[in-house]
Amino acid sequence: MKKIIFLSLLVSGFSFAQTNGATEQTSSKIKVYSPSSSMKAVSEAYKWTVKTDVFSYISGEFPVIAEYRFAKKLSVEASAGITYGLYENFGIFDDGYTGDGSTFTTKAAMGTAFRGGIKFYPSSDYDAIEGWSFGLQLFSRTNNREYTNESYNSTNYNIIGEKDSRTKSGLALTIAKQVFWDSNISFEYFLGIGFASVKHDFLTENYEYDSGTGNYNYYLKPNSVKETIPNFQLGCRIGFGN
Repeated sequence: MKKIIFLSLLVSGFSFAQTNGATEQTSSKIKVYSPSSSMKAVSEAYKWTVKTDVFSYISGEFPVIAEYRFAKKLSVEASAGITYGLYENFGIFDDGYTGDGSTFTTKAAMGTAFRGGIKFYPSSDYDAIEGWSFGLQLFSRTNNREYTNESYNSTNYNIIGEKDSRTKSGLALTIAKQVFWDSNISFEYFLGIGFASVKHDFLTENYEYDSGTGNYNYYLKPNSVKETIPNFQLGCRIGFGN
């Protein structure tokens, strides 16, 4: 009887050891992953993203930006948005217009902004559109300020609906870093350096002296100023991708 009990315990213990060993072996096999293959699988899931640039809100631009990967390391990006002329077109830090004649009182008005470019992602750990990127961007942005009907010396003309318009168009070299979180949220820091051609169209109230009458005759003068300036962009972009 004792021999039978002993044999039963021995068989049970052997079976448990075999089962436990198989479980541990199977479990260890399941947990073996290749970091590179895991990273690649995640990056391949993100081929596009739609985002906005919250930094540009400060300057009165509200863009919608779309990016799409069309090759392993390349993506194309396009942006369209509206602008709201929060600041005078003569410059935030300037003393205002310093030319001939007098300018008019203005208020904020709507404009447009368009950007488009191509980005290259050099990292060997990711397929686009993650990691560091370098690119080229074309851009055009128009800031508008609408004139009120207030003039300094004359009421012979109506300027309601007329605009003080400043358009900036150019080319920029860009560098950025974009990452994705588990919830498909994209986050990107962005820097652009380049040159822009600026065209500023505005109205002034000028005058001429009439020697015959001894009076000053006031008139409305259209002005157009063009210049080329350095251009810098800073961006903090947040969006959704897949």
